[in-house]
Amino acid sequence: MNSTAVLTGPAVAHASVASPDGPWTRVCRYDDLDPVWGVAALVASGTQVALFRLQNGNVYATSNVDPKTGAMVLSRGLVGEKRVEGETVPTIASPLHKDVFDLRTGRCFTSPELRLPIWRARVDGGDVSVAPPAAMLAVSHGTSDEHGRTAVLGLVEAVRAAVPGAPVHGGFVDVQQPDVPAALATADADAIVVPLLLATGYHVKHDIARDVDAHTASHAAVTRALGPDPRLASVLALRLAEVDWSPARDALVLIVAGSSDTEATRDGIIAGELLAELLRVPVAVGALAGAGAPMSEVVARIRAEHPDRRLVGVSYLLAPGYFQSVAESAGTDVTTRPLLTPDEPAAPELVAIVKERYLGALPPRRPHGSPSAA
Repeated sequence: MNSTAVLTGPAVAHASVASPDGPWTRVCRYDDLDPVWGVAALVASGTQVALFRLQNGNVYATSNVDPKTGAMVLSRGLVGEKRVEGETVPTIASPLHKDVFDLRTGRCFTSPELRLPIWRARVDGGDVSVAPPAAMLAVSHGTSDEHGRTAVLGLVEAVRAAVPGAPVHGGFVDVQQPDVPAALATADADAIVVPLLLATGYHVKHDIARDVDAHTASHAAVTRALGPDPRLASVLALRLAEVDWSPARDALVLIVAGSSDTEATRDGIIAGELLAELLRVPVAVGALAGAGAPMSEVVARIRAEHPDRRLVGVSYLLAPGYFQSVAESAGTDVTTRPLLTPDEPAAPELVAIVKERYLGALPPRRPHGSPSAA
């Protein structure tokens, strides 16, 4: 960050020395911010950030660039509020064309195609500091299967579109590059690592956690895995519809990759319970590797108990690849496609889960005066 932050606007008439603290740059004193007017700060490499102090004491920061025109004018916008789905949302209206943006997310209520980049702001000891938005590092296992690579890339791109203003990078535990250390090194910001994995197992708790702990250039945190989650059960139900599933004719087994980690094994069992609850039919769970009931045993048991039923394998795998091919030859009569495929957009449910993991890992915005307002 630059060593100075030049402030402009009706509320502040002097320059303030910026104090770099990792990605954070001290801009001004809290008392310099007027609850009526915004302030523009030049914080790094010519980047202008608009700061707003609300009547409730919260401080928000956005790009000072008007998304429609490119003019550096957002600090002169009109701060207000809007009721959205029962919630009061802080807003900023552009002074040029009155488009209204959510100060928390950058969403534009009046022109949905527009997005306002959001910066982080905090108040500490009476000083206001800003930082670029934390990067999201979406980490998948990695695969040599081209269809699997395309499918996962589609999810990352969909998430990038759903989280405007936040840098979204891909990374991999194995097989593909960049690996987690390399991806963290190139993020050039604080990072939230979202594992694109369906269970919180060895990769999340050991591989990814080790790489994050070793990263000292900036702050990084790891979220929990994507599953189990009821929304994944909804996507699985759509996959079952593709194979003309019938509760009167078929028996179901959820096919999980399997893990030696007990928490990951439990996550697979919970995923089966969520699908059973949604469909209101029994769902067995079989593992292709690791702990848990082996698929061969589960298939043999269901065949013995329900010899007249078609056995449907429900793939609880993220994308095409080695494990999907193993699942398709695991002894079921038919196996559904994985959650992601290369020939269709990522399911909105999956995109929403990834976005939720990222946003949930960000520190909450606190009122002025708290030790770590952000």
